[in-house]
Amino acid sequence: MAGPTYGKNPPGDVLDFGIVTGQHWWSWEQLLETWQWADETGWDSAWGFDHFFSLSDGEMGQTLEGWTMLAALAMATSNVQIGLLVTGNTHRNPAVLAKQSATVDVISGGRLIFGIGAAWNEREHNAHGIEFPSPRERVDRFGEAMELMRLLETQGRTTFNGQYYQLVDAPFEPKPVHGHIPILVGSTGKRMLSHVARYADQWDGGGTPEEYLAVGEQLKERCREVGRDPGEIRWALSRDAAVMASEQTLREHVAAYSAVGVRSFLIGMPRGGPTDAIRQIAADLIPNLRDEFAAHGSISV
Repeated sequence: MAGPTYGKNPPGDVLDFGIVTGQHWWSWEQLLETWQWADETGWDSAWGFDHFFSLSDGEMGQTLEGWTMLAALAMATSNVQIGLLVTGNTHRNPAVLAKQSATVDVISGGRLIFGIGAAWNEREHNAHGIEFPSPRERVDRFGEAMELMRLLETQGRTTFNGQYYQLVDAPFEPKPVHGHIPILVGSTGKRMLSHVARYADQWDGGGTPEEYLAVGEQLKERCREVGRDPGEIRWALSRDAAVMASEQTLREHVAAYSAVGVRSFLIGMPRGGPTDAIRQIAADLIPNLRDEFAAHGSISV
């Protein structure tokens, strides 16, 4: 079984699987145990989220901040790639966010995947006094932030004069361990797809398999418009723990979405950690799905 491919995407004929622990209502001890289990049992990646309070079952559920949590979990794991699904661009100054991401990448030995989106939760912004621009402006800010962060990653010093963000001869060291941190963008918005085409290494779409494919075709067109090979962007899909209700449920899920081009399957864990049934699926079925796809290019149902 091939392990995670640090600093770049896995080959297109390889399926990979990650766990997602949106950390609301999770204790640190539960998160630590679950991520270490994933690290030790062959999962390719582990993901938290970037929210400041609980998004379900009331706002008072304990919720650790994502980036500081990632730094701690980077030290507690050795194999899995790590990331957040997804960082809200408006939550932080993008130059500071770039420094945070490079720091976590270095701490992890180059295992970071940088998940990012334009941000969406108005209540969360208002609660913390964070500006919440219009949808159009958030998309424009996102594109500007991505260009700024690309310059910081590739230049020793950066001056940037954007509409929303400015840098003045800003030094940036250390660089990412592998020179570039893979970027995952989560969005299906029409204007966002242009930024996905220009900046993303991975794309987390959504909807039914047919809907996913339809938006994916739009993404391919945006790639052609900016002169990029659409095959450079790996298609990912995040879903909650319901897809692991049984071995057959997960097999059908992977079969349907891999058939339309999804190669990275990011699966939510139940609150508090995996059940015994999920542990068994992870031990038995997921390796079989990887091998079956590698051998045949498809998953039978």
